[in-house]
Amino acid sequence: MLRPGRSSDAAALASLDAGERAVLGESSPGWHITAAGDPAKVHLVLDDGAGPAGYLVLAAPRGPEPGVELHRLVVAAARRRAGLGRALLHTALRLTGASRAPERREPRDLPAGAGRDDGAPLSDALERDARRVPPLDDALGPDAHWAPPGWLAAGRIWLEVAPDNATALRLYRSAGLDVETRLPSVPGDPDSPPLRLVLSRG
Repeated sequence: MLRPGRSSDAAALASLDAGERAVLGESSPGWHITAAGDPAKVHLVLDDGAGPAGYLVLAAPRGPEPGVELHRLVVAAARRRAGLGRALLHTALRLTGASRAPERREPRDLPAGAGRDDGAPLSDALERDARRVPPLDDALGPDAHWAPPGWLAAGRIWLEVAPDNATALRLYRSAGLDVETRLPSVPGDPDSPPLRLVLSRG
């Protein structure tokens, strides 16, 4: 079941973050309590009856970037490679109204020299995945008693990811998100190595 996060989930969710702090940044029970109570965030927990198996945090449109931000998507280490990350991502696409199959575009701004664990060029793998945008049949149904905020159905979703996070890039590109912008590591120097990539759909 996918349900809104509660204060009682905070310690368990923070433990899921333990191995991902280099990617996530700040993480603590207090962070989850604050996110769950923030009207500008949707904090949804995947509960399989044995406790949280993962969670999803979506943030309201703000600043110059239109659409809803996929702020966090985390799956418990013991539950990975079972399709839960993809199901949570597809749920985010459906909730935000960004689930319409996108028009394929040429891949842009892929990090130069990035590769996969098996040595194949990452750009080739991403393009192959991007041609196979699947239906969202595995999207999770949120708790029927949950009323989503009005800002959630923005029709567009975006996120930031590190250019060397090949696993995340493959997941996002396979769901139809395109690399939109490279954020340089040296502000004002577009030729500097990218610090973050912005991907979007919708």
